[in-house]
Amino acid sequence: MARRGLSGLKLSARLLLGDVTLAGAGLALCTAPAWLYAALPGALGVAAAALALPLPFAGWAMLRLPFAARPPGAEDGIRLQAADAPELFREIEQVRARLGAPALDAVYLNGEFNASIRQHRRLLGRTRNVLWLGQPLLEMLSAESCRAILAHECAHIAGSHGRYASRVYFARLQWQEAARQLDRRKGLSTGPLRLFMNWHVPRFLAASLDFARECEYEADAQSARACGAAAAANALMAVSVQGRALREHWPDLYAQASETQPPSPHACLAGDAPLPYPRDEAEAQAWLHQALCRSTTDDDTHPSLSDRLAALNASGQQEALATAPAPTDAVPWRRAAPSAAALWLGLQRLPLARALDESQRDAIAQLAREARNERDEAIAGHHELLRKQRLRALSADERARMAWYADTLMGDADGAAVTLEQNLQEHPGHLPTLCQLAALQLRRAADRDLDKRRQLEAASEALWRQAAAVPGPQRLPCLRQLTAAALRRGDDAQAQAWRAEADQLERQAQADDAAPRYLPHGLGAGELRRLADTLDPLLHVATGVWLLRDAASGRLALLVLARESGVARAVGKLTGEQSYLRRDCEMLLTRLLPRIRLDIEPILLEAGDPLPGECTDACRLRRAT
Repeated sequence: MARRGLSGLKLSARLLLGDVTLAGAGLALCTAPAWLYAALPGALGVAAAALALPLPFAGWAMLRLPFAARPPGAEDGIRLQAADAPELFREIEQVRARLGAPALDAVYLNGEFNASIRQHRRLLGRTRNVLWLGQPLLEMLSAESCRAILAHECAHIAGSHGRYASRVYFARLQWQEAARQLDRRKGLSTGPLRLFMNWHVPRFLAASLDFARECEYEADAQSARACGAAAAANALMAVSVQGRALREHWPDLYAQASETQPPSPHACLAGDAPLPYPRDEAEAQAWLHQALCRSTTDDDTHPSLSDRLAALNASGQQEALATAPAPTDAVPWRRAAPSAAALWLGLQRLPLARALDESQRDAIAQLAREARNERDEAIAGHHELLRKQRLRALSADERARMAWYADTLMGDADGAAVTLEQNLQEHPGHLPTLCQLAALQLRRAADRDLDKRRQLEAASEALWRQAAAVPGPQRLPCLRQLTAAALRRGDDAQAQAWRAEADQLERQAQADDAAPRYLPHGLGAGELRRLADTLDPLLHVATGVWLLRDAASGRLALLVLARESGVARAVGKLTGEQSYLRRDCEMLLTRLLPRIRLDIEPILLEAGDPLPGECTDACRLRRAT
């Protein structure tokens, strides 16, 4: 996969520049005291050499970076041995041999819904290859899908993938990890290295983005040749659907945990408990439609799902694949039974899951605390609404919120439905109530008999239709729900029509997100004067402050530019210290914004950030004269 053309030459040049600069600058810094002493006469040479004594530490950090025996970050997770999971290692060995990939030096089990492989060069000796497997991935997906994922990862280090491709692919990972590590180790000794990293890494990553996506396409093609195109495509769709199912499930799991008994998420997965999401295949289809609608952006290192499936379809495989599955095609919406974990980890499946929970106990406890805090805030909000209800009649929004509290805090779904129905009678067409009642009716239909279930599903669909008829941001989720509803009752033509309309809105929303647009703030002179008076301390410190209105959300946006002098920026880059001006602006915003009644979102800009064209003199806030 050697790159050709001008872009390939630029990428090769930046790849070589990184290694040559690190080696040359590192050697110069390591020997700086010696050559300063030799170059300068007498006492001046001794003084210069003494002052340069910290430089060899920075030079050694530069020299060892490209040839580190281990990755710059720790090899986290639980290291697996062949005796722990012989079936897993047999699968890895078979896939590795089929692709012609080199042997692995270590295999780790971690808590991510992902798999990755890293390769690290050594100054002396062969390259170190390390594989990470996510326990949730093994628990949620079938052995066939996980085998295709293993083949994809092994393809990144296989000879057929190309030495040049492997070098660029892992150079990206190496430079990204090194930048993260240096960001945590700030000081003068690492200043020269950070200055180079701040200049080189963004440029190298930007130059290699296209190549990174080509590597993913090539790894997908190798996986399809080793395991079959159908298995590779099914693995991509399963990762998309099951990954979302897990993201929907984790918050509920953490919210149910008590302070004395923190959750054990990985052990729960190993217990084969079914996940409540997606509710059925129709909902999974709607999820997949949404994922297929997303396009690859210029900043993505991985192509979008639709692009990867399209590439598999065009790769010359014999299996019939569809770029976007039709509404009637089956999708992997349930947890695989048996899962790859059940087949490959055997008797060690539950002990490994418990060990993983124990190794991540602090992070799990922190997530549980955050979930409890959110629940405490909800309880406080419920009590506040109860207090208001004793004093006056609640508004439509407040009654909808009260129904949500009854459902989520007290588990009273029937009572919440009654409250929402009464709210619609008094406030017909209230959008939050329509959407909330539709979702509630659909959930209540799950445990009813066939006739009652169809009745509740029909009522839910009617509510989604009513909400989707109103223009606004709620239309897109409503159309996705209507697509699932049509699939549920077997109306494929209507499902396709809803889906096409939802896809159009999805792409429009992505285009709007990619290019945020601002409008004039629309405030009167008196409001602007009062706002400027309140923000006067900030206006004295910041380089410039503009007030605009976000075109998508309608919220006011306060753009604050904190631009320091070139000398201050250079010192900040050398020492790694945060910009003092930016810190002062953040502190002033924290103190001043609560005094303003307007709903304003602060946006801090730094030197080098593009200033929106709407930031004109007419929208700029000025100090009182």
